[in-house]
Amino acid sequence: MNKITEALLKIIADIKDGFAGAYSIRENGQCAVRQSSRNIRLEAKADIPGLEIHISSRTRGETVYIPACVTCGGVDDLVYNDFYVGPGADVIIVAGCGVHTDGEESVGHNGVHRFFLEKGSHVVYRETHIGVGAGSGARRIDPVTFAELAEGAALEIATVQLGGVDSTARQTTASLGAAARLTIRERLQTDGR
Repeated sequence: MNKITEALLKIIADIKDGFAGAYSIRENGQCAVRQSSRNIRLEAKADIPGLEIHISSRTRGETVYIPACVTCGGVDDLVYNDFYVGPGADVIIVAGCGVHTDGEESVGHNGVHRFFLEKGSHVVYRETHIGVGAGSGARRIDPVTFAELAEGAALEIATVQLGGVDSTARQTTASLGAAARLTIRERLQTDGR
């Protein structure tokens, strides 16, 4: 990974001293590093960019990291991630994106995330975004989220955009079973144009 990615990861995913557990770090549209854990399996999609993340029903108190960084102008990254969460699982997912440009070319990252939570599962999804760099190129982050929650499942989405991003368009839809809960808290700041 390059130095800009390392700096961005400290901000968006609080990764300072390497990685532990399950993680997948995306850099400039490619997988930089990926590792599964005993209870969380990360698999690359065969036909489109992205991951299938399988979270076992045995998972309790684990964290999986899936941040993405785009560190050069002219890159418009698009990724499709699907989360399959087993019944009764309890997990934290740390995502987010950092985009950087020092030139006139725009830079962007778009994540399409689909959550499939089985009965009684609980997910906390934390997503932090930031744009950096001295360039005049536009910095865009446009996430799309779909969630399907089975009976008694709970999904908590907490999104923070720290600034430096010129444009953000968010789209979130969900389908909830009986007694399921979806909580969304968004704090978004845009800058520049």
